[in-house]
Amino acid sequence: MSDIGKLFERAGWVCTMPETGLWQSSFFTDREEEYALYVMEVDDWVHFAVTPLLPPLPNSQAPRLHAALLTLNQQMRNAHFALDSEGDVTLVADIAQRQLDDAAFSAILDALVFYTERLTGELWRIATDPTYHSPLIKG
Repeated sequence: MSDIGKLFERAGWVCTMPETGLWQSSFFTDREEEYALYVMEVDDWVHFAVTPLLPPLPNSQAPRLHAALLTLNQQMRNAHFALDSEGDVTLVADIAQRQLDDAAFSAILDALVFYTERLTGELWRIATDPTYHSPLIKG
């Protein structure tokens, strides 16, 4: 088992450990919105999740948002979008435990914060404004 708490500390983040193998932290975007970050060890993998990135949307808005998520997933590095069982959009990253070190941990945190700041507002607009065409979505 990795010492995720120490990795958070060395990266300059504060975290709690609500249960064995699960760490929780949070961060604020430039717009002063707070997001929860979870890190979980399962077998030989470490999973990161910013959740919820977006809450569930009405069924009429979901197809447009889901198409955008799939398109953006192809453009992203070190992270991707997922949907949980309640329909929340989650930003996730995974790394093999043997590859996890300070540099990799910090790079994943940086990617998650970057994509949260850069894409959350854009995704909300895509989902809620049917006339909006994002410059991030080609075609």
